Amino acid sequence: MEGAPKPIQIAVGRLPGIHGVLLESSPEYILRESAWAIRLRLTSASSSDFVPVETHWVVLVDGSYPFGRIRFYPAHSGGIVHTFPHQDRNIVPEPSHSTWRSGKLCLDNPLQRLGRIAGGPEPKGDAEQRLRWHVERCLSWLDMAASDQLMANDEPFEVPQCPPEFLDTSITVVHDEGNDSRPVWDSYLGHYGEIRWGGIPGIGKARVAEEFLDTRDNLIRCSCRRAQVGDEAIVGYWWLWPSPIVIPPWHAPGTWAELRQTGSRLNVDIDDFIWWIAHQVSGKEAAIILLGYPIPKLWNGAPEEIHWQAIWSPRVPAQINPLNGFRANRVGQSDRLRRDNFRGTKNLIYIKTENWHPDRLQARGRLIMDVRTRSVALIGAGALGSAVAELLARGGVADILIVDHDELEAGNLVRHMLTAADIGCNKATAMATRLQSLAPMSHVIPYTRHLPRGEALQELLGPYEVVLDCTGDDDVLRFLSEVWWPIPRYFLSVSLGFAANRLFMFGSHACSFSFEEFEVAMRPWLVQERMKWAAAGETFEGAGCWSPLFPARCDDVWLAAIAAVKSLEKLIGEKDLDGLRVFEQCSDRGIASYQSVELDPDMSQPDGGVDR
Repeated sequence: MEGAPKPIQIAVGRLPGIHGVLLESSPEYILRESAWAIRLRLTSASSSDFVPVETHWVVLVDGSYPFGRIRFYPAHSGGIVHTFPHQDRNIVPEPSHSTWRSGKLCLDNPLQRLGRIAGGPEPKGDAEQRLRWHVERCLSWLDMAASDQLMANDEPFEVPQCPPEFLDTSITVVHDEGNDSRPVWDSYLGHYGEIRWGGIPGIGKARVAEEFLDTRDNLIRCSCRRAQVGDEAIVGYWWLWPSPIVIPPWHAPGTWAELRQTGSRLNVDIDDFIWWIAHQVSGKEAAIILLGYPIPKLWNGAPEEIHWQAIWSPRVPAQINPLNGFRANRVGQSDRLRRDNFRGTKNLIYIKTENWHPDRLQARGRLIMDVRTRSVALIGAGALGSAVAELLARGGVADILIVDHDELEAGNLVRHMLTAADIGCNKATAMATRLQSLAPMSHVIPYTRHLPRGEALQELLGPYEVVLDCTGDDDVLRFLSEVWWPIPRYFLSVSLGFAANRLFMFGSHACSFSFEEFEVAMRPWLVQERMKWAAAGETFEGAGCWSPLFPARCDDVWLAAIAAVKSLEKLIGEKDLDGLRVFEQCSDRGIASYQSVELDPDMSQPDGGVDR
C-alpha cells in the first residue's frame, strides 16, 4: 500500500476482518478520477439469478479520505451485470477507459433496510470505520438485491435511470403531472394519443405538454398554467403503460427490442402502437413520444401520479413501402416498420424530461394552500407592488393579474424588482415576464392601461378572488368602492408611511371595498405622516425636477412586502385582519421587524403594541 495516504492505509487494513470480504489489490491511484481504486471480492449470504454468491468490485476513495466521496462500482470481470433500484444504470461505458462498470451503488443515502449490518449514520471523519461502514452496507445491499427486498414499502419510489449514453439534452420536455391529475388517466391505461406543445418565455429549449388529446381529438387534460398552444414544428404523442417500463430487476429499455420485451411481459401491444404512430409521424421531421406509467410515492403504494419520459420517434418516410415480396397492405407495411424504422437493434433516444408540477417546483417552500390556490389581481407594480408580486409568484400563486400603466425609469431601479434591461418598458408587462420566468408554470397577465371604472373594472377584476392594492392612491380605492361584485372577495390595501417606517394595511372580505371606512381609519394617521414629511423636507431627483420623491430604502420596502404577504395569509387563512392595521418598524436585538401600533386619542406619538 506504499504511496496511499495514511488514512486510506488504515481503512484498508480494517477490511480483512469483515466476513465475506477479500482484498484483491493494494490501493492504486487513478488520475482521471482523482481517487484511489481498491479492488474487492465480496461473498454474500444470499444469491439469485441476478446476484451470484461472489462478486467483484472497484471502490474509488477520494484522496481527502476520511472525507470526500466513496464510490462502489461493479468490476468489468465478475461484477454484477444487472441494474437494481438504488443503483446507477449498470452498463459497460463506451468508450471504456476503466475496469469497472457504470452501476454505482447508492450506499450513502438513508436506506433504512441497509442499517441491519452497518447501523447508525455514516462515520465521516473516522478513518478506521468509514470505509468499513460502506463495505458492510454493500454486503447488505447484495443480500437484499438477491432476495428482492431493495424496494421496501416505507421508502420513496425510484424510477429507473434513463440510459445516459442515449440521452438527448438539447431540449427539455416538461409536464406537470401530480396527484390532482392522476384520476384523469385511470380510463386511459394502455391507450395513446396526441400532445400539443407550448413554449416558456426565456427558455427556448423547453417544450411544455400543454394539452393531451385522445385519438379522436378529445381533450383529456391541459397544463395548470393554461398557456396558449404554440405553433410548433415538433409534434408530440403520448403512450400510457399500466406499470413501470423496466426490464427486471430495474433496467430501463435501451432498444426497441427491449421495449418489445417489456411490452410482452406487461401485455402491451407494441405493434398496434407502432402502426398508429408511424402513420402520425410519416413524412415529419421530428416527433416526441411521451412514454408514461402510474407511479406511487412509496414502493408498493397506491399510484399517485403519472410519470412521463420522452423519447424521439424514429423517422418514417411519407410512403411506407412493404418489403420485397409483400403486398402493400398492413401486413407488409407493419413488417417493414418492424424490420426497418422500429427494428429491434435501434436505440431508444431518450430526451431530458422534467416534472414541473407545483408540488415539485414549490417543494422547498410556499404559501399556504388557501392563498396559492386563489387568483390574485395586484394593482400597482411599483417598488412595493413588484416585491409583493414576486413573493406571491415564488410562493406558489399561479394566477396573477398585474395592473399598472406606468413605465420603468432609471430612478426606480434602487428599490424595484425589475432591472436596467426593462427601462422604458411598461411595469406590468415587464413584471409579468419576470414572474413567468421565476414561476414558469404560472399564469400571469399584465394590464397596461389606467385602472378603469364601473362595468369595465367589474369585468376586469371579476375572475379574481383577491384584490391587492399597492398603489397608495386613494382614487384606486374610490374606484373599487364604486363597484359591487355578487361574490365576495378579499381586499387588502397596503401602503407605506414616510421613509417606510410604518406599514398601513386595510383588509376586508366583502362584495365591495369600503372607501369610507378606510378614509375614516386612515385620516388621523395621515396627519402625523404629513408632519413627518414636512419636518424632514422633500427629496427631489435632481436639478429642474419639481416632483418630490418618496424616500425609502429597498430593504425597508422588501420588509414591508414580506409583512404584506404574511398578512394576506392571515386574512385568507384565518379570516382575520379586517379593518386597518398599522405596523411600525422596530429593532429587536438588532433585527428589523414590525410591531403593531395604535393611535393615542390626543394625536400624540403612537403606543407600541405586540410584535407581529
